[in-house]
Amino acid sequence: MKFQRSTLLLLFLAVSFTGAVYFYEVNVVPSQEAAQENQKQIFTFQEDQVKSFVLTTEERTLRFQRGAIAESREPGEPLWIMEVIESTPTPVETIPPQTPETPETPETLEPTETTEPAPATPSIPATYPANEAYVAFLLNEVVRGKSDRVLSATPQQIRDYGLENPQATIDITLRTGETYQLVVGNRDFTGSNLYAQVDPRRGTLTAQSVLLLSTNLENAVDRPLEEWIQTPEQSIQQNQSVPEPLPQEGENQPPPIPDPSQQPEPIEPE
Repeated sequence: MKFQRSTLLLLFLAVSFTGAVYFYEVNVVPSQEAAQENQKQIFTFQEDQVKSFVLTTEERTLRFQRGAIAESREPGEPLWIMEVIESTPTPVETIPPQTPETPETPETLEPTETTEPAPATPSIPATYPANEAYVAFLLNEVVRGKSDRVLSATPQQIRDYGLENPQATIDITLRTGETYQLVVGNRDFTGSNLYAQVDPRRGTLTAQSVLLLSTNLENAVDRPLEEWIQTPEQSIQQNQSVPEPLPQEGENQPPPIPDPSQQPEPIEPE
């Protein structure tokens, strides 16, 4: 049985088309999906690659330096160390006590008591153990955060989005020495997203890329200074799972509990 030339040609085209579709579904589609997923993610590095980062807001500038390694740290040793580079204290109004005015004469004028000067404010910079939970939350939003939409903004829109004078700037340094910057601006008109930029080009007249990120990032950077500091109670809670070493021989040990069944019998007086 002989096939016509047109039939063989159609069969060949069908096989070729099937192979091309199979190759596209197996190789091209997964690559495109992975590329689109990487485009949505803010950064491509991992959290354990971060060596340090500087968080700058309107109120303060904080530097976070990685301390001990989680797998080998000693009890009480902080994972992150926070350095307060610059901070604007909250003004506290002090109102002097009011007393009735009395006329003073040179003859009856009594020397006024000198008040002791107020204690000096701690010098800047100051170093503290950083709150591990809040640092982890911030790094998680930065490293694993994704943007579903990328805008092309003009210099005027950059100012309107709050990116020229941002509410927060995060400068990240990796263990390899690479540096990255994330600038956090205002919320969009819906209030459900934040305008942000990665490594912005300041002073340029061309359009720049602007990301729309989750407002969780705003919650991660906007905290009072005292919340960034690890308290001793938190350190104790995190180290409760670490067993205390047993006392060595010769060290002070609690006396053994006596067994009532082995108490000596009382001796009657003669």
